[in-house]
Amino acid sequence: MNQRKKQPLLTRAALLDAAGEEFSNLGYAGTGLGSVVTRAGLTKGALFHHFPDKRGLAQAWIDERLAQAIAGLWLSPLEQADSLDTLRQLCRQRFSELAPGDPTVALSALAAASGTPDHPLSAGLERIFTAWRAAVADLLERGKSAGQIHRSIKPAAEAAFFVALIAGVSITANAPRSAETRRACLNSLEDYLETLRCQPA
Repeated sequence: MNQRKKQPLLTRAALLDAAGEEFSNLGYAGTGLGSVVTRAGLTKGALFHHFPDKRGLAQAWIDERLAQAIAGLWLSPLEQADSLDTLRQLCRQRFSELAPGDPTVALSALAAASGTPDHPLSAGLERIFTAWRAAVADLLERGKSAGQIHRSIKPAAEAAFFVALIAGVSITANAPRSAETRRACLNSLEDYLETLRCQPA
């Protein structure tokens, strides 16, 4: 691809990168298009050439960038996980990384701020959560088949609870004493995961 054809793609990518920084740190309501173009080093004309408005920019970032980030952080590792122990290790790693701007934090904060199903960002955010819950449920189903997880466990219900818990803890990343809160939540999460394990007779 020659430079002339590549430039629009680079401009769009720069806008999405800048939007991601703004949405992740300031939320949807707190982000202005002026701050996005300033961060990107571009003009509003360039932004409106690629996106119709702030809503369109946010939806593109959620679908193209945030979804990919969550897939890398959670979905792919969950697909490769083979036990509750692997899931526990993944949780420990992700909890240690939670900080303002982290994709898990951004997803959870945006979802909390969206509030209602008719919010312009709700559909895109829910697609990410649906895929995340499905990945957890699949792991639990594999665990049941392998005899590692108690057969009475309902994977879909447990997955919904697990993802909601992670999302709730993620929102505390900006709060004072958040590291202490995360440690306490991680300990409780590990205790909860143990209740799913099939105990030897």
